Amino acid sequence: MKHYFFIIILSFTVTSFAAEDVHGLTVDYVYQFDHSNSTVFDINIPSRPHSCGSTLYRSYSGSDAIASRKFSLVLTAFTSGKKISFHDTGVCEGSRVKVSWIRITN
Repeated sequence: MKHYFFIIILSFTVTSFAAEDVHGLTVDYVYQFDHSNSTVFDINIPSRPHSCGSTLYRSYSGSDAIASRKFSLVLTAFTSGKKISFHDTGVCEGSRVKVSWIRITN
């Protein structure tokens, strides 16, 4: 019986860190902070807590131009009441989950 319980717990733990596409969420705030990497910003999605222990998501980009476009998309969604979709990588950075692509949805 203990063996089955361990397998169930292990399965839950592995799937809770799985990468997935997330759709149609409302942004509570977006935060671009002073950081040595200018391509980093955080997004708060209060309706979607994740396995890293918060509702904060972190976006990294390969260039300032890409980071600026992503930040503009999230800021536009926030100010206009639109929703966003993104790819949750399942990778924790402290209490934040890293995201890759971001888009505005209705």
